[in-house]
Amino acid sequence: MTETWVAVLLALASALSQAFGTVMRHRTKDRAGGRLEGRFGVLASRYWWSGMAISLAGFAFQGGALAFGSLILVQTITVLSLTFALPLGAWVTGRRVTKTELFWGYVLAGCVVVLVIYGRPTGGDAHPPWYEWALACAGGLVAIAVLLRLSRNRRRNGNRALLLGVAGGLAFAYVALLTKGVADRWYSGGLLEVFTTGEVYGLVAAAVIALTLQQMSFSAGAVHQAVPASTVTTPVVALGLGVVVLGEWFTVDGPELAILAATLVLMVVATVRLANKEVDQETQSVPGNAGAVGHG
Repeated sequence: MTETWVAVLLALASALSQAFGTVMRHRTKDRAGGRLEGRFGVLASRYWWSGMAISLAGFAFQGGALAFGSLILVQTITVLSLTFALPLGAWVTGRRVTKTELFWGYVLAGCVVVLVIYGRPTGGDAHPPWYEWALACAGGLVAIAVLLRLSRNRRRNGNRALLLGVAGGLAFAYVALLTKGVADRWYSGGLLEVFTTGEVYGLVAAAVIALTLQQMSFSAGAVHQAVPASTVTTPVVALGLGVVVLGEWFTVDGPELAILAATLVLMVVATVRLANKEVDQETQSVPGNAGAVGHG
């Protein structure tokens, strides 16, 4: 088995784990029935801790995938966490996945296949000069600050969830970028090289920011609003970071790049359609029926 296939399998495992973990953490508030008080009330929920453990396993799979494959390859595949989250979320909440969701889920999966198999992403330099790291991270922090400011001015929870989801997805793109550097350090030099270079410390900071923003988005709206916004932002931004910061690219060129560009646009459209799909809008819990909780 080649290193590319190892990266693909680990990325798929990461996508599945992250989908299940995010659905579990989102369900914390609903399963608690209003019993979790305060900003840190979720820490008392076993559902939240279970979801966090599963998400961390997904992060470990992602790190392993990045040790064997390019950032563009791995992050393109992990967008499938949205496709996995749809049936998982429906199973947990007791609702049915609609035909529209299935259609756009299949479109999203097809786009991933085209970008990975047809585009064949190539690797780059996992350790660019420090000033490129600094400029890239500064740009990300400014963008997140703007999104947070915009989210405070939104009265509708759906709009706030969408903006916070984008901010979380942006932060997770930087988590992926820094994870690529850490994974490469570990693969080539072991733990000593990992802890004597700067990527691992930037990774810790980025991960804390990303998880905080993601939890904020879950508190603001439903999983089918927050998760798609985050899921589509992460690979798109990560693709840009892989190209600009790491020098990664695809093996195709010329007119074939137009096909990849159209595929990327279609992937974004599919995710946005899923994000805007209203499923059981504002349905409330039915007394005595724990599975009858809908999401608006």
